[in-house]
Amino acid sequence: MSHFSKPIRFIDQFLGHFQSLFSDTQMNIFRQMIYAMFFDYKRLNLSAIAKRTHIDYQKLQYFFSESDWSVDQLNDVRLKILQNQHTTRSTANGVMAIDDTACPKPHAEKTEGAQFQYCGILGRTENCNIAVASGFVSNAKHFPINFKPYIPIEGAAPKTFKSKIDLAKDLILDAIDKKIAFATIVFDAWYTSSELIEFIASKTLCLVAELKINRSMRFTHPKTKQWLNLRADQIILLIKEFYPHKLKSVNIPQNNGKIKSVLTYAFKSTLKDCSTPLNIIFLFDKWSDTDDKDIHILITNNLTISTKSVILTYLLRWGIEESFRELKDDFCFDQYQVRHQEQIQRHWVMSFLAWSLTYWIKQNACLSKILHDSPHSISQCKESVAALIIIDSALLLSKNPNHPLLQKIKSQRFKERLEN
Repeated sequence: MSHFSKPIRFIDQFLGHFQSLFSDTQMNIFRQMIYAMFFDYKRLNLSAIAKRTHIDYQKLQYFFSESDWSVDQLNDVRLKILQNQHTTRSTANGVMAIDDTACPKPHAEKTEGAQFQYCGILGRTENCNIAVASGFVSNAKHFPINFKPYIPIEGAAPKTFKSKIDLAKDLILDAIDKKIAFATIVFDAWYTSSELIEFIASKTLCLVAELKINRSMRFTHPKTKQWLNLRADQIILLIKEFYPHKLKSVNIPQNNGKIKSVLTYAFKSTLKDCSTPLNIIFLFDKWSDTDDKDIHILITNNLTISTKSVILTYLLRWGIEESFRELKDDFCFDQYQVRHQEQIQRHWVMSFLAWSLTYWIKQNACLSKILHDSPHSISQCKESVAALIIIDSALLLSKNPNHPLLQKIKSQRFKERLEN
């Protein structure tokens, strides 16, 4: 018998949307896998999941490695569920963030797609797999939209290599095709290439991005009054020497709830080798106390937006970093023990699904009528759902009505269902 034989209504309501993608046998294993991902593991692998779910390991291995189901179809259904409810859907006041995340695999020499490359989470070069991902972010919501595996050219099949910029383009087109609502596309300095800027402009979309300090742009030299292509670090010196009186103060919120005043200098121009007109903003301050840079340069192709709006829009980008952290910390996005790309992507989409189920539960307050203290974060929600799943051991609880887990539950109806 499965460890999760007694279903939780709202979880099965969510998972029921995927029924058409699986046979009955596949659906049962899929359901067990999602339930199992709410638990913590010293080391997540199929063997650990098999022990947790009491599913035969060979059947689980076959489902994960050889069974006929589509990662893209699962992700499409996941997004439709989120988009069909106002509590979870994307909105026109949000942004689409583009970024990549690395899964370090220092000892996995034969893992497909893993190469020695820069690993952001470690801050150094390491053997790792990388996924380029898109996410929706607003002040009230954040959720991952899609991912594309980045295969370095050394490991890609002939004529199949796609750069991270190529993958970013694919993710943008994918979000448009899926009718994800957003006002602006945001990304960090690594993705701010002329190619991607002009691609976004060609789709009549808005962007806000950070610029590296070595990028060149057209700037009127204060002495010669000539337009020159100057590096950003050169322009910084000129601004400090000739235009300190033109710096404008902008108030931006901090994570601790305080307001910080920062000095800015803005002008309209173009980057070298890029034809798209841009509003360029130099920000003379750190984002926060933990920031290692004291000057930031933002660009946007929206020439009418205010400097403050540009900054606030860019700061929404951190929402995708929050999604990455939650996927890894709570749903083992980077803890797979498989070698082949198809299996890695299947693991990634299962993490997406478990995260999205938790997000859906949280946003719809599914636990508010069951628990005395409703969870407020993804991590708290995951822990609460895991506790409810453990209550599947109804035999134990019916013999021990004072069990600590039952003390957290306020719904008498839920308690009665457990005891029947």
